[in-house]
Amino acid sequence: MAEGKWIAGLTPGMPVANAAKVVLTERCAVVREFLPLATGHAWENTEFVHQLRVGTRRAGAALRVFADALPRKHLKAMNRTLRTIRRAAGDARDWDVFLAALPGAKAFTAVTAKPALDFLLGYAFGQRAAAQARLMTADVESGAEFRELSETLPDRTRATKGADAPANFGVLGGQQLGVLLLELTNEVEANPATPGELHALRITAKRLRYAIEIFADCFSPVLKENIYPAVERVQELLGGVQDATVSIARLGEIHERVGAVMPKQQTRVKKGLDSLSASLRVKIPAGTKAFAKWRTEWQELMALLKLEVLS
Repeated sequence: MAEGKWIAGLTPGMPVANAAKVVLTERCAVVREFLPLATGHAWENTEFVHQLRVGTRRAGAALRVFADALPRKHLKAMNRTLRTIRRAAGDARDWDVFLAALPGAKAFTAVTAKPALDFLLGYAFGQRAAAQARLMTADVESGAEFRELSETLPDRTRATKGADAPANFGVLGGQQLGVLLLELTNEVEANPATPGELHALRITAKRLRYAIEIFADCFSPVLKENIYPAVERVQELLGGVQDATVSIARLGEIHERVGAVMPKQQTRVKKGLDSLSASLRVKIPAGTKAFAKWRTEWQELMALLKLEVLS
């Protein structure tokens, strides 16, 4: 399966249009491969939806990187189709993760919490089935257009124009990565603390990560061997914080709905829901503490990078 992060055959001196063709061909191929698997075989393997979601994100990152080398009309159409597929896949993936975490949750070890586990499994499975229907609808609405664009767009790449147009792929990489590295470092320096601020930083890190995957061969191994793992790490840490935050809010909504629709059942599931919410709340300060440690390490890494550049 074509799910690799890195793209072979790219060199710093390549014309931007040539590099764009290579990258877009690879990134679109992944989405094209996993879309039918995610829509037709999702119940056999949850990894299909996961890879589709990641594939659409990487393809979207490639479009951002090479936006100036693509016809505006076709770029807009591809962004639209990818967004439709990505959102549907993301919805399905979120419920896959939620479902997978329930059976082993320590919050349900007490006998009194079992009714909540049974209730949540049924509720989440129903939501997952509905998400699968939405994913299939997204394929019907946008799949054919995506497949057509994914075959033709790589051949529509063109040389960028203007006084600031990069001379080659390597120069473009310097421009793009420089902006993203600065943006992430500035957000780190601001010392974000709230879940919303941390989520925003995670999005910036994600954009940097996907850009590094495209430009890795243009720069020193430090980019791939040191900076990339650090960016992956903060995504993982803050992903845990975000997942816990979203799940707590989701459980609160479920609790309210049960109380409104089935008030007699609310007592049966309350203990388990409260126990799960409490266990999730613990993950947020633990995640922010781990982020504080990572923040110091990132600042040290950026300081060393500046020294290397200056020396």
